[in-house]
Amino acid sequence: MRLNIQPFIFNWNRQFAKSCAIEDALLDVFDKVTVINSDDHHTRAGWINLGDSAYFSDQFKQALALFNGDVLMHVQGDVSYDRWEQLVEDARFYMLHYNAGIYAPHIDFTWYTPDKTDIHSFQSDHENIKLVACPDETVWFIHKDIINEMLNRKVDFSNNVLGWGWDLVLCGVSFLMQRPVIRDYAHTILHPQGTNYNKRQAELEWRAIQKSLGKDLKKTIDHIRGDREKLADYFVKK
Repeated sequence: MRLNIQPFIFNWNRQFAKSCAIEDALLDVFDKVTVINSDDHHTRAGWINLGDSAYFSDQFKQALALFNGDVLMHVQGDVSYDRWEQLVEDARFYMLHYNAGIYAPHIDFTWYTPDKTDIHSFQSDHENIKLVACPDETVWFIHKDIINEMLNRKVDFSNNVLGWGWDLVLCGVSFLMQRPVIRDYAHTILHPQGTNYNKRQAELEWRAIQKSLGKDLKKTIDHIRGDREKLADYFVKK
């Protein structure tokens, strides 16, 4: 079985050159690459232009509306990497090998550092692969089964603008479905430090989302944010 991976790049102000470079590189791997653009001043033929007022959540919702493959690949437009083809092939291999719900490379600058995410009580078959609580939203591959289950649960992102919570919800759903969330340390994506959004607003938006979560998903997200070793219990045969 060969997974059909559908790639999406999110571009925004001051990231045009990097997003173009990523798009050009991925077009060597895929027949089609979709760029969702939130920059009123720069675009390319074929890009989907949402405008400056659109942030991560609007871009992600647009990607979900267009997604019809087996795996959604999402790339933030501010990253740099030179081994995209190998990353895509490794995503196909490891997602099938582990029946993973989410696969992601390592990110060189992220809040989700190995000491905050790696789950040591779960042993993988490969030294470079670790079960993680949450891998980040910078570059990741999400299986359609996880997306469909999230949509079926009707998690309410309607008032979410900045995007906090998509990773926690999707990872939580993946664990509930007994589908591993894995990080591949054979790949490290370069990601600049710093953010330009209002973290207080992002936190308030995330709190509002939590009201729409079922008890089981809330509990799983508590494990992701707290005692992540408990997440290995989802894969213990009983």
